[in-house]
Amino acid sequence: MKNFLFAVWTLLLINGNLAAQEKEIILVKAGTNILDYFPFKERYQFPEFRDGKVKFKNGLTSSGRFNYNILTGEMDFVQAQDTMAFSNKKDISYVTVAMDTFFYSNGYVDLISHGHVKIGMKQRILLKEIERKGAYGMTDRNSAIDTYNLVEAGGNFYKLTPNEDWVLGRSKQFYIKDSQGEFILLNKKYLFDLFPLKRDSIKEYLKSNKVDFRSEDDMRKLGDYLDNL
Repeated sequence: MKNFLFAVWTLLLINGNLAAQEKEIILVKAGTNILDYFPFKERYQFPEFRDGKVKFKNGLTSSGRFNYNILTGEMDFVQAQDTMAFSNKKDISYVTVAMDTFFYSNGYVDLISHGHVKIGMKQRILLKEIERKGAYGMTDRNSAIDTYNLVEAGGNFYKLTPNEDWVLGRSKQFYIKDSQGEFILLNKKYLFDLFPLKRDSIKEYLKSNKVDFRSEDDMRKLGDYLDNL
């Protein structure tokens, strides 16, 4: 009986993980508009626009209602019933949306660790690959590489109607704020460079806790640990 229950539990866990992975990948069929695949709740980080404040590098502030657009990588705000994005992003220091703080550092970085050591997350929907039909109807995934930069550089690829099947996926990358106030991609090597005197302690923590640098929960815990070093 125990073996049977364990098998059922394992099957449910596997199915749940597969379902979660499937939600992270979206296939946009040729001839359809990308935006049609992303209703509001999939497109934005918050279920509605929320009160917040933007602080510019010159010290000025402005209040409004904001929401982070994961699809476009923009901080959208409401103005006269229209939804707009900031055109002067490089002048922004940070944006607060309810309890969240987004610093602008070549993209919006959502703080997940608010102590002395600041770790943030960038969320995007990115083009993973383009599926083209090759000979005999076989799918060719190798022909997409040259088009990645073109699509991403435009910033508005979500408005497009592709001629091929596009595979889009969620991307989460984690960054740590350095002594110059810049957010640098967080990895093991940079972590050791940032805390050279604590290298051995950090190395032991990473090993003991099996830290995954792609896990939001692990990065939150890492931020707490570094704050108390």
